[in-house]
Parts: sequence; C-alpha cells; structure tokens
Amino acid sequence: MSQEAFGVRGSGSRLSLVVPAYDEADNAQGFVSFYREIAAEFPDLEIELVVVDDGSTDGTPGIVRQERAAGDRIVLVELSRNFGSHAAITAGLLECTGDVALTLSADLQEPISAVRDFVAQWRDGADIVWGLRSVRAVKRGPQESFAQGFSKVFNATSSVPTYPKAGPSQILVTRKVIETLRGMPETNRNVLAMIAWVGYEQREIYFEQLPRPRGVSKWTTSKKAKLVIDSFVEFSSAPVRWLTLLGLAGGALGVLLLLVAAVFMFFPGLPSGTTLIVALILAVGGAQLVGIGVIGEYLWRAGDDARRRPIYVAKSVETLKD
Repeated sequence: MSQEAFGVRGSGSRLSLVVPAYDEADNAQGFVSFYREIAAEFPDLEIELVVVDDGSTDGTPGIVRQERAAGDRIVLVELSRNFGSHAAITAGLLECTGDVALTLSADLQEPISAVRDFVAQWRDGADIVWGLRSVRAVKRGPQESFAQGFSKVFNATSSVPTYPKAGPSQILVTRKVIETLRGMPETNRNVLAMIAWVGYEQREIYFEQLPRPRGVSKWTTSKKAKLVIDSFVEFSSAPVRWLTLLGLAGGALGVLLLLVAAVFMFFPGLPSGTTLIVALILAVGGAQLVGIGVIGEYLWRAGDDARRRPIYVAKSVETLKD
C-alpha cells in the first residue's frame, strides 16, 4: 500500500506528471527535459511522466520514445483518435500510478516555481491544488475576456462554487480524488469542474504563465464553445432558468403591445402597430427556437451519457523503461 494511503506525503511518494499532447512534436523534447528538471528538483519523490497522445498526426509519440533515457519513468498513452483535451487529461489521471498527479501543458507554459508551489501545498495537506495564472501569456482580447467571464458566471451559477473564478490552468490531485473521478462516467466533460465537485481540501497557487516556445495552440474557438456548453449542462440549471425569465419578460411585453395595438384600433389617425407586432412575433419565435436548442443540448448530453460509451479509447499504454 502506498504512503499516500496512510496520509504520508513525503519521501518515497510518487508524483505523476500528466501531459496531454496533440500534435506537439516541436515541444516533445522540451517537456521530456522539463520532466527531468522536476525529477532533479525533488530527489525524495519518484517522478513519473505520463504523456497522453490525443491522436497526433505529426509523430509526437515517436519523438517521446526517442527522447527516453536511462533512469526515466515514462508512460505513453496513445488514444485511438483525437478525443479532446479533457478526455486526454482524464486518461492521464486514470492511467497514472502516482500517489499524487499534476497536470502540465505540452507547450511548456508552467515554470518550475509553479511546480514547487503545487508540491508544497500538497505536502501541507491539500488534496486538490488549483494553478491560476497571475499573468497570462496570451494578450488580452475578446476570447480571453470571454474565458474569464465564463469562469466567473460558472462559479456563481453552478453546483461547484469551488471552481475558481479566475479560471484554472493546471491542477494537482491526490490518489483519493483520482479514484473518485474514476467513478464519474460523464462523456461530455469539464474534468476540472468534476474535480472541483468532488470536494476535499482545495487550495490555490498563482504563477506567471510562460509564452509558448514553439507551435500554436490547438485549443480552438469551437472546442472552447463546446466546453462552455458541457460545463453548464453538467453542473448548472441556470440556462433553463434564464429561458424562463426571458419567457416571462416576453409575455409581459406581448401583453403591453397588444394593449397598444388595441388603442391604435380606436384611433385611426395614429400610426399602424403592424410593424411592431410583426417584430414581436419574430422576436418571440426566435427566443422559442433558442429555448428548444438549449433544452436539446441538455437532452443530447443525457442521451450520450446513457449510451455508456467509454470516455476515450486507448490504442496502447506503454511504459518506457530500461
């Protein structure tokens, strides 16, 4: 039985570094080197690197194999296709063997000082440590503002108030959190929100995000939009309630406009209210279609979960060692 099972968080414990990678051949050598830097920083811990290749087409797994050296402990998980970053993070957490696991980006945006802070909070008793960016590498723009706004709204309206308002970047979790996550089968997932929902002792650390050294981010606008929808469907009834409020407001406005139209009937000299009524019909019809769409998103995801398909399909799980 591991030391973590007895509550010991020190010498001899294993720390798994979980790195999801999708077409990161340019950075593969870099994150393997960073793994060795972390191993040298914590000689009292066993350090394991778990690379989850999320259906790369640029040879990322082959470069990871080439970079392995004597003394490395690297687990390479190859998924059968691109399942998305949150499925890849899930795969890494479920396939790792550590007493504690820390997610890191394949594009090398976390400094070694952040890893020290993560480990220090874990040694001090935290079961979940959120990594928040005090300085973001990406220039502030519409997408970045939207991401921060989402985190604040989600924190305020969802069933997981421990989800950080600032929006998490990386996370450290203990083995008991991982085992709890193993029993959560949602297909369309925000795995970070799921971890927040678990509870336990949760803390935060802040770090200055480093600029990406090579390549471009694969975190596209469509993937971000899907994550937003998945998050609200999983953990919040707020969109449905917003529709109810919109319906009440639309109904009240409709009654008011009908009264206005009735007044126009008795005073032929006043301008016709036909245009106003047509506009109201179009607005209400559009709101109804939006409402059907929102409810459809909830129903689709409920059906997707009911099918019980796996969250990911691992083509291979390979431990690279001497």
